Amino acid sequence: MKPSMICQLVWMLVLALAMVSGPAHGKGVSLAWMETPGPEIGVEDIRDLPEAQWRQASTRDTLNFGFSESSYWLRVKVPPVPANRVLEIGYPLLDDVRIYWFVGGRQVESHVTGDSREFSSRPIDHRHFIFPVPSNNEPATAYLRIQSEGAVQIPVRVIESADFLAREQLDYGWQAVFLGIMIAMALYNLFVFVIVRHLAYLWYVLTVVVSALVLLNFNGLVFQWLWPDLPILNRYFTAPAISANIIFAVLFALSFLAVKKYSLVSYRIFQLVVLISVFTFFYGLFGPYQSSTAIISVFAAIITPLAWILGLVVWRKGQVLAGFYVLAWTPLLLGHLVMAISKIGLIPTSSVTELAPQTGVALEVILMSFALAYRINLERRLRIEAQDQALDIQREANQTLEARVQARTDELEQANERLKAVSITDGLTQVANRRRFDEILTVEWSRALRQQHPLSLVLLDIDHFKRVNDSLGHLAGDDCLISLARVCADEVQRSGDLLARYGGEEFSVLLPTTDEDGATSVAERLRVAVARTPVYPGDHIEPVNLTVSVGVATCIPSPGTRPSDLIARADEALYAAKDAGRNQVMVYRDAGAVRPRAAHTFSS
Repeated sequence: MKPSMICQLVWMLVLALAMVSGPAHGKGVSLAWMETPGPEIGVEDIRDLPEAQWRQASTRDTLNFGFSESSYWLRVKVPPVPANRVLEIGYPLLDDVRIYWFVGGRQVESHVTGDSREFSSRPIDHRHFIFPVPSNNEPATAYLRIQSEGAVQIPVRVIESADFLAREQLDYGWQAVFLGIMIAMALYNLFVFVIVRHLAYLWYVLTVVVSALVLLNFNGLVFQWLWPDLPILNRYFTAPAISANIIFAVLFALSFLAVKKYSLVSYRIFQLVVLISVFTFFYGLFGPYQSSTAIISVFAAIITPLAWILGLVVWRKGQVLAGFYVLAWTPLLLGHLVMAISKIGLIPTSSVTELAPQTGVALEVILMSFALAYRINLERRLRIEAQDQALDIQREANQTLEARVQARTDELEQANERLKAVSITDGLTQVANRRRFDEILTVEWSRALRQQHPLSLVLLDIDHFKRVNDSLGHLAGDDCLISLARVCADEVQRSGDLLARYGGEEFSVLLPTTDEDGATSVAERLRVAVARTPVYPGDHIEPVNLTVSVGVATCIPSPGTRPSDLIARADEALYAAKDAGRNQVMVYRDAGAVRPRAAHTFSS
């Protein structure tokens, strides 16, 4: 492997480790939990329990309960923040995950998902369990019920959607890089095996493939990619896959190091490990899931340091290749040891423990490539040519991987743009929403203040809209709002003007660099257009003739004034139009609101 390629892979590892220090939790989020070993309790009963039964926990720590048959309830209190957020449970192997969202003391939504249900049961298609926070202007509380036959680990975080997408881009990129490394090394050693016909390379290929599947399974990607509609397979995958990984790794060590030649005791111990692994493999297929997972986790935690120690023993006996083995497999064995111990619950689970196995495997395949190359130099010079061909394939695979990562980056950027568009558009009328109106008003107010240009605002309110809702229903009311937005959009032609749904049945039109006469003309044109356009809510419903009351305000901003002053003036004119009989335009003047080109006024 060339030094430049090693530098690139090490740099990828540094980026992956950087994910651990990124933003993880929303400010003000509190977490509490309780264990319910008895009969299942409903969410309402949980909410009625006294506060003393809840145990507080830090949102920066992962709750790790090891292997347990109990159910665990979590209460996550999320303060209001003016941004879209998600709640993430970052461990994908939980069998049953249920969440109930409460806002203002009432349940607003719930979801039932988990590793034992189809992947489509998740509200957001993601390898982890991602739930949108239902409100950003009121406090929200999530009650989560977690139950799993495997290790019960519950890393919870609340994060803004933008930060989540940024972290997801890097995390998914790392998963893609990791998979690319494993595929490249598997292909490389497979081609070497085809050329030299030595079993060590076959066992190494199988070890790399199964290791990749095991680690991708712990990250939820095997379920997402391979069998999203067959969750039953998750029950029969984890323990047998880990057992197979141990079997192939031990067979590789026996063949690569020629253990029998240098240490008969080590050889017998490795044989015993293979036999136990075969037993755990079939026990994982036919035995209880919880006990099989616990057994294989403990077994892996024991075998991990034992394999490393046996490598040292063979090295001391004179096997030169054992030095490469110990050096290359040290990060892999340590990574798997950290993961196995965390699954048992002896150490807290964190982003470091979850990333450790993949980091160890990635470093292992880099270092082991030197060992395999050294073996090739010792045995046959012909394998050098095979290695060069495999490196070319690996180089092409890395280029393909980089292209896939770039394509994924472009997709995420496009998703960000779509998310931004959704956040500033009214979902019903498809015109700008109040948030977008406030943003543009602030910008145009500052521009008008600098350039001393007039800025006009037109506010429209549908007359007697409540009667439409009461007599024809809210669906007909929605049709009226959509029709009004369409009519107004046809009349507001300038690219710099902004039509927005201000709230309820009220709309606003912001007119930069427009004087009072121009704004009045636009307002009258809108009033007439609405009055001439009937709305047809349904085939058997009479058309609805709408009218609007319109308020107009124009000003040239000066120091000390605020955008809210312009809104207040237009609103005052709007109410004057309603008080004067509706279906008319009123213009705000310093002395009050008046009809255009009319003498009717009222005192402010």
